[in-house]
Amino acid sequence: MSDRIEISRQRAGELHQQAFDRGESPLDFYVFAKAEAVRRDIEVSRVPIGDVRLCGGRALFDPDAWAILHEDTGKPFSDAFLIAHEIGHVEFGGEQEEYIATEVDTDRASGSTGAATDRVVDYSRQQRREVQMDLFAREFLLPRHWMRALHLNDGKTASEIVQSLRAPRSVVVQQLLDAVLLPVVEVESSDEPKSPVKFNDQQLEAMRYPGESALLLKAGPGTGKTRTLIGRIEHLLAQGESPEAILMLTFSNKVAGEIAERLAVANPDAAATVWVGTFHSFGLDLLRRFHERLVPREGICVA
Repeated sequence: MSDRIEISRQRAGELHQQAFDRGESPLDFYVFAKAEAVRRDIEVSRVPIGDVRLCGGRALFDPDAWAILHEDTGKPFSDAFLIAHEIGHVEFGGEQEEYIATEVDTDRASGSTGAATDRVVDYSRQQRREVQMDLFAREFLLPRHWMRALHLNDGKTASEIVQSLRAPRSVVVQQLLDAVLLPVVEVESSDEPKSPVKFNDQQLEAMRYPGESALLLKAGPGTGKTRTLIGRIEHLLAQGESPEAILMLTFSNKVAGEIAERLAVANPDAAATVWVGTFHSFGLDLLRRFHERLVPREGICVA
């Protein structure tokens, strides 16, 4: 499970607890989700399924109207999930963009897009965001710490939790599995003071390169490449660059994971949206999604 997914889920759990502390009842899923939107001055409206205002989706966040529109599913949990999904987009830097949720998956496994190709290739930024927001929404409505307490402390079975909360069984089971079987991941808080990283003049020059043209930087082992790359990201963010517009490619999954972990410590909010991966996964993703545009050269057989 990626750091950005875990960061978003932990933030959702925090928001749930804060709402509970304010006196909101998590037992009424729709009122609970809507109250979080109202707290942000976001207007929420139910509209009929297929309404033209949804632009072909199931829910939509309109930054101009500062409003969330969602289809009326007739099920309180499903409606609440759609609201929470859109709130997740706003929470993680999407307040300036319109987000249309065309498909949601309330009981998806952590980190999965639902496609068999997930084991081989990465997936598009939009797909990654939708996975992240689905898990954010589920965590906001049924946080793992709540599920863990109900099962381990109160001794309730999955069936008993479903009955008492009136939540979908598949969602409760998946969230309970995550709560009990997945390890608790500690993500350092961005509010905690961190010792400033010291960079030499060459590292600072690379970090602050203006970017009007390509820069080829040669650096050997032990020269601080990873921390310089993290510094480069932080510099771009400080210059007003959107984290969603930053693409970081490496040659190995190990290095990509290390960069993602360090970024999660240095800037948790940005880590949730910056794309970090390998050249290979990025290239394979392009081929998978745009293969129909490729024209094979004469004499070359494409299997």
